[in-house]
Amino acid sequence: MNDSRDRYRPRRMYRNSERGVILGACAGLAECFDWPVWLTRVGVLALAWLFPVSVGVAYIVAGSIMPERPLRYCGKGDERSFWQSRRNGAGA
Repeated sequence: MNDSRDRYRPRRMYRNSERGVILGACAGLAECFDWPVWLTRVGVLALAWLFPVSVGVAYIVAGSIMPERPLRYCGKGDERSFWQSRRNGAGA
């Protein structure tokens, strides 16, 4: 988050299947709230030990409702603008 515009943009919750173990719901929740992924997983496991059916259903529902995290580009700014123009159809 190097850009100052990202600081004021509301965060959306996405599934992060790249860092996720099963569906990526815990990784997406951790990314949304800037929590460590391992801490989120430990919290979910602790809740699952106390309320196994409720947490299992909530995890499956969250994994099926949450949209997949879009890909990010971390290259130079001129390359980013080039690929964004190609995606928008201006460079064709």
